[in-house]
Amino acid sequence: MVFPFVSPAQKSDSQSLAKYSYPIFAVTGSQQYTGTAFFYRSGDTTFLVSNYHAIKGMSPLKQVINFTADTLFLKYPVKNSYEFKIMAIDISEEITGETEIFSMVDRIDLLKVPVEAPEDADILFINDLIDEDYLHDEPEEVVVFGYPTKPGSIPAFFSRQQRMEGKINPDGFTDYDASLKQNFPGASDSTRAILRGTARYYYFIKPYAPQGYSGAPVFGKFRNENDQPIYRFIGVIFAGQPGTRQTWAIKGSVALQYLQGEL
Repeated sequence: MVFPFVSPAQKSDSQSLAKYSYPIFAVTGSQQYTGTAFFYRSGDTTFLVSNYHAIKGMSPLKQVINFTADTLFLKYPVKNSYEFKIMAIDISEEITGETEIFSMVDRIDLLKVPVEAPEDADILFINDLIDEDYLHDEPEEVVVFGYPTKPGSIPAFFSRQQRMEGKINPDGFTDYDASLKQNFPGASDSTRAILRGTARYYYFIKPYAPQGYSGAPVFGKFRNENDQPIYRFIGVIFAGQPGTRQTWAIKGSVALQYLQGEL
């Protein structure tokens, strides 16, 4: 959902939250794959975090490897300027391990890669907005900043950030099950039950997030004790679900377990 008018307060929130999302690119031959990533800090180590499929090219939905690349490119803003630079990150098997084939039913689609952030990089860490008191609450709305691209040819490392606003869909899995029945009438009850079982890892957001939002952090809008709006990290975009025009997101509590090395 996009609004033509944004109040000063909303604009300030947008400018702040937008700084937690960064475009990433995997390039194979003449094909460029664009996703979104964020930074997480654990002790003295900085991690770049995104979907496993955005970095390693393996789709947990279809359980196939769509592309392979040994280098991931990060586009980052330069401190005290309006410039951006491209950083090459080693994602070869020596660093990230052999590409695994797994289902979203069995594990979450996240990968954290240790990086040395450039001295001139103007970056923020998602740690700033992690508060476990809000990870299980339903927000008033959700806000996501990603880097979708249109079909067709685009310049190398092209990115344009977009903001998506929406809400958590409490009936998301019911809608998804109904869509499976309609579009895949041959799917067994047990197959659909397995897919519904992903509710332990994922939830649904409306509206639909196009390709390029994958890996983007999800922010929830809440109210503090003074009834002032605050935003907290509540998950990570996984993929759009075109059949129901909604979006899979990894639960913030589950993502945090992974980030902390507990999953």
